Amino acid sequence: MGKREGQKSWGWPVVIYVFLAGCGGGTFIFSYLLTILGRYEPVAGIGLLIGPVLVGIGSLLLMFDLGSPARCYRLFTAPGTLVSSWMARGTWILTAFIILGLAYALPTLAFFEWLPWNRTSVPGQIIGAAAAFLALVVPIYPGFLLGVIRSVPLWNTPVLPPLFFLSGLDTGVALLALISVVYPTVVGVEGFHLLGAGDIVLIVLLLITLLAYLEIVRQGGITAAESVRLLRRPLFIVGAIVSGMLVPLALLIVSAFASNTATVVAIEGFAGILVLLGGLLLRYSVVTSGVRLAVR
Repeated sequence: MGKREGQKSWGWPVVIYVFLAGCGGGTFIFSYLLTILGRYEPVAGIGLLIGPVLVGIGSLLLMFDLGSPARCYRLFTAPGTLVSSWMARGTWILTAFIILGLAYALPTLAFFEWLPWNRTSVPGQIIGAAAAFLALVVPIYPGFLLGVIRSVPLWNTPVLPPLFFLSGLDTGVALLALISVVYPTVVGVEGFHLLGAGDIVLIVLLLITLLAYLEIVRQGGITAAESVRLLRRPLFIVGAIVSGMLVPLALLIVSAFASNTATVVAIEGFAGILVLLGGLLLRYSVVTSGVRLAVR
């Protein structure tokens, strides 16, 4: 016989880590694409730098949540754990991305001109491609980290990694839109429309994935149903879904038909803020609503 209880192990440090990992990875991916296309260089340059910095801050919070420096050290020094532990794999993935991401972003700064590579050199291109590949993995990894916990049905589902991945890309585009607000003449209406179109597609895909996720979890038994009940709080429905997805989606559609630069900048900047807030609340809801089946 068992009883259902909410998990109390992971709180805000993990929530913020999951959010920053997704946002940082998504920001780097789209900044890298803009760099390859040679578009909006100031925005792309800032995005390339912010991406690994956000992931680094989130990783520090995750290590802090482990509670012991010795536990963090063992993740690097026990190769056998790479086979059995997503925490160990993630530690190496995150570390490699942070190092390679910064190595690709920093040479454009005056203080780092001494580095023997840049983005256009062969070594720089290799570093950038490797960092971009890892940036694709970084937003997915938290889904696997939570998903291996079989006692929490809300997390133990194959839909969680793609849900976090799409949300990471969504928040990454939103952050780039906010950076672009500082450079309206560089980005222009066309650039904002491009970012907005990308975000519209991502929000639609995210909503579809979220609905599939909730339906799959709902059919997972009594414990899973309890998690879904906890998810139906205003923080999730109003904060994550309505304010973080539906309202930005409507705003971005309106922006797509606007031609005045000031109007487009205002709409997409506000939509970007809502998307970021919604992404944070989505992760908070998923992490804190996990109900564990405890055996007595």
